[in-house]
Amino acid sequence: TNNRNTSEEGMEASLPSKETTERSLDPDKPANRQTARPKGTGKTATMLAATATVSSSSSSAVAIGKDKKLEFPSKKTEIVFKKRETKESGCKGKDGSISFKFSKPQKGIKSPLDLARFKSSSAYEKLLNFINTISSKIRGIGLSNVSMEAAPISIKELCKALELMEGWLEKYPPIQQPMRFGNKAFRQWYARVEEEIDGLLAIIVGKEWEEKGASKELKAYLLSSFGNPTRIDYGTGHELNFLAFLVCLSELRLIDAGKDGSSVALLAFQRYIVLMRKIQTRYWLEPAGSKGVWGLDDYNFLPLLWGAAQHASERSQPETQLSMLQRAAPNSIHIGTSSSSSSSSSSQGDLKTESMYFQAVSFVCRVKTGALAEHSPILNDISAVPTWKKVNQGLVKMYIGEVLSKFPVMQHFFFGSILTLEKAPFKPRGLAKSRRLA
Repeated sequence: TNNRNTSEEGMEASLPSKETTERSLDPDKPANRQTARPKGTGKTATMLAATATVSSSSSSAVAIGKDKKLEFPSKKTEIVFKKRETKESGCKGKDGSISFKFSKPQKGIKSPLDLARFKSSSAYEKLLNFINTISSKIRGIGLSNVSMEAAPISIKELCKALELMEGWLEKYPPIQQPMRFGNKAFRQWYARVEEEIDGLLAIIVGKEWEEKGASKELKAYLLSSFGNPTRIDYGTGHELNFLAFLVCLSELRLIDAGKDGSSVALLAFQRYIVLMRKIQTRYWLEPAGSKGVWGLDDYNFLPLLWGAAQHASERSQPETQLSMLQRAAPNSIHIGTSSSSSSSSSSQGDLKTESMYFQAVSFVCRVKTGALAEHSPILNDISAVPTWKKVNQGLVKMYIGEVLSKFPVMQHFFFGSILTLEKAPFKPRGLAKSRRLA
């Protein structure tokens, strides 16, 4: 501080002389450290020499020598941050087509931390968006109102494959064993499916995607949707794999959830549920992750969720425009209680034929003994909800909490190039309804 000179004379004294500057700039003259070092304060001279290499558009300058000028920057350096590009599992080509780097899916949730990562991933968002999109497209539509002729080719071929698998059940009858649950004949049927699934998938996805290797990724989801042959069990986690298989078909643009929603739920998914109910009653698979009486269902969840969507309607919708499904109240599931039911006994039979929800409740009552309030109190309590729309919204929240947020279920889920653990792109406005529910 004492050596700092603020006057012009002090500043000029701290600058190098003309002779010293020319010697340091001339390559032919040897540089002498002692003579090249400017007189004055050592720290000041070093700082000035360092700033001699910095150039700026400022007009402020200090003269050093005759023709040399040392310019000082007058503005702060601006730092520019480049926007990071988000990598997506599918990339669009110049022609707008979607391409994927298909690979064999792997299990990616190995700890609760991975589960938290999954809930912010693109796979989580795709699954929920698909569920809500299908729910909005099947309102008021019965199972018999959907024609197979109007369905996309992939849905037709998938239904044919499921019917073929159902026919194989007759070739593998249950064996005699002391245990009631987990008949080992299921492994024989599963082995047959595993042997034939490559050829079936090639027909479902088509020649174009088959040549690109899509079948090897979709195979894991479809094969896992029929249960586990080692434990001989089945539950909502296996049902989730079939949902993931449908989402993959949608991402490959083989089906359109918005346009083909009724065909996806009321044809393909319904055919899958019919097959699995026959397997459950034939081989009596162990219910995976069942909560007993405090669970919604031992095996399935989506038939109730999408079944409630069939009955849902808007408040502003006139009653004259409501279908038979939308006129039925949630408490109509209580067969024989005409005082609390809005439908006659003849209409109850029609509801069982047209509604996935009523079929699911009927199946639960068939495989369990006692009153509905005793063996399925959750289903009994849901019947007290005033509207089907609230039932559907509540079941979506319950599906998030009981399936997508449970580590014992999600630790077996597969991730590939279509359903990835990569973080979903941020949406500042217009968030999807499924994200708000989550």
